[in-house]
Amino acid sequence: MLNSLDVLVLLFFAAVLIYGVARKWSMWKIGERENRSGDRSQRFALMFSSVFGHDRLLEEANPGLMHLFIFFGFFIPFLFVVFAQAFFFTLSPVAAGIISFVLDLIGTLALVGLGMAVYRRYVVKPDRLDERGSEDVLLLVWLIFIFLSGFMVEGFRLAVIAPHGSIFAPVGSVFGWILATLGVKFDAAAIRWMWRFHFYAVVALIGTLPYTKLLHLVTGILNNYYRSLEPKGVLSALDIENSESFGVAHVHQFTWKQLMDSDACIRCGRCQDNCPAFLTEKPLSPKKLVQDIRTCLYDKATTIKRLQAQGEDLTYGIPDDDKPLIGEYLTEDEIWSCTTCRACMEVCPMYVEQIDKVVDLRRNLVLMESSFPAEVQTVFKNMENNSNPWGIGWADRANWCKDLGVKTLAEDSEVEILLWVGCAGSFDDRYKKVATSFVKILQKAGVSFGILGTEEKCCGDSARKLGNEYLFQMLAMENVEIMNGYGVKKIVVMCPHGYNTLKKDYQQFGGHYEVLHHTEYLQQLLVEGRLNLKKAMPVKVTYHDSCYLGRYNEIYEQPRSILSNIPGINMVEMDRHHKRGFCCGAGGGRMWMEETLGKRINDERVAQALEKDPEIAVTACPFCMVMFEDGLKTHGREEDVKVYDIIEMVEKAIG
Repeated sequence: MLNSLDVLVLLFFAAVLIYGVARKWSMWKIGERENRSGDRSQRFALMFSSVFGHDRLLEEANPGLMHLFIFFGFFIPFLFVVFAQAFFFTLSPVAAGIISFVLDLIGTLALVGLGMAVYRRYVVKPDRLDERGSEDVLLLVWLIFIFLSGFMVEGFRLAVIAPHGSIFAPVGSVFGWILATLGVKFDAAAIRWMWRFHFYAVVALIGTLPYTKLLHLVTGILNNYYRSLEPKGVLSALDIENSESFGVAHVHQFTWKQLMDSDACIRCGRCQDNCPAFLTEKPLSPKKLVQDIRTCLYDKATTIKRLQAQGEDLTYGIPDDDKPLIGEYLTEDEIWSCTTCRACMEVCPMYVEQIDKVVDLRRNLVLMESSFPAEVQTVFKNMENNSNPWGIGWADRANWCKDLGVKTLAEDSEVEILLWVGCAGSFDDRYKKVATSFVKILQKAGVSFGILGTEEKCCGDSARKLGNEYLFQMLAMENVEIMNGYGVKKIVVMCPHGYNTLKKDYQQFGGHYEVLHHTEYLQQLLVEGRLNLKKAMPVKVTYHDSCYLGRYNEIYEQPRSILSNIPGINMVEMDRHHKRGFCCGAGGGRMWMEETLGKRINDERVAQALEKDPEIAVTACPFCMVMFEDGLKTHGREEDVKVYDIIEMVEKAIG
């Protein structure tokens, strides 16, 4: 039972905890409003799965198990003690013994986990754990003391009631034996005081959570609960007509959830270990970006809260602010280095949303400051004038298929599918060959299809990811109006970027369609028996996962299934594949930008492919194809290693 002092200590640290969490919450609430309250049942299910299942943490075995042991070693005994104090009950000797054994085992695993943490942080010293300050030492010592003191309490207890030890508490019995060997005097008062030291250490740790790195025990749960339930990669749509400013130039212009992200980040470094920009020596580290936003928040929150309470208009920032977010805390080079590949977001155990922040920062630079790389200006102008990034005349969009007998929807709208050719298939010389191959495959399979021809415009993906939301919305609404006018229901898209945009982003503007990527549709045709891959191809191939096909839409197995159905194919995986695949470097609008910082991302990816000594590198994306072919030239391997789209592989196998 707790005495009066125990209750006072408990209430004091409860107040400290509540005050700390409330203070953090008030800091996050200086951000813009964002509705994350929908579908509570799904949110709770996902939260419990992540928090108690450790799904993402366990994707890396050693740190995952380390955290699992420590987390449950603390949580389960704490839960049991709270339950025991709240409800008085008597257990049978067997039940008490079983519970004692479980707690003994869990405590032991927690100490193992803490040992793993010490070894990893101070012996192995992985580069991504670049913070090893006094707080880390204090927290590790604190946690070790809690578990050791817990075993000492058990040892004291057993020394009194079971001097010869207990099979239900083997580790506690060892502690009791050690204490007895040291000549420690056992009595009821000693047990109470040892328990009290242990209890106060636990209560103090919980009470000070908001003031230490262990804050993630609170923010991690909240961030998991408030994670986005939108389809992967969907960005917010700006209200172009009714907004005074666009994007983020000041920390309070992030949403409250984006600000909470910065406190949820546990600085584990998984994001930067998978970031192609960071791994090719660009100035961007997703971890550092989030932490720098957090630093800015902490520096300015008090001032912003005061000015907001006074009714000040902070649309254009804090008056006379000499430490701007972009310039003092973040650099433009960081912001423009991102390929939006989603590698960081797919591995983050706290579900921090880095890409949304980057795009919001770009939106401000583009729409408010007109500050962006010079080559991007040309791309924007080309999209505005000719509806494609290359700036080729819009009237030439359908020239690639003039001898293929392809009809436009204007000529015949009663078709099974709309083939969305995309800008690359219409204008890029290399990918026009892929588009031609796909048309021949569809014709051979007896598919009824049509194209929009000159009515098709750029999908707008690059414009949106580069921050030009105005241009994106203009292109999107024009495309949606045209497709809705023809009553389009089903679309097959040849580019993963266009696929992701038409499938998800266009829903924000009234475009609701069944959208398939060509790998999905080819697989469907094979299953239906409308295609037969009969010609043997005895070659060694490796497949590159497009980020917008894989991480954004989880299309991993369809392309591999198609390749495995081609007789003679010897398929080898690169070391980084599927969810951990490495970006080609063209996403996020980087396709149209010069790469002057660090090493070239596509060269790094091609080097990873060449390690497997393939004869063919297979892609399913026009951007990836360009980047791979350029990379092979850099490595001097363009003659002996070829790059084919999976469409071309299918055409060859059909014979």
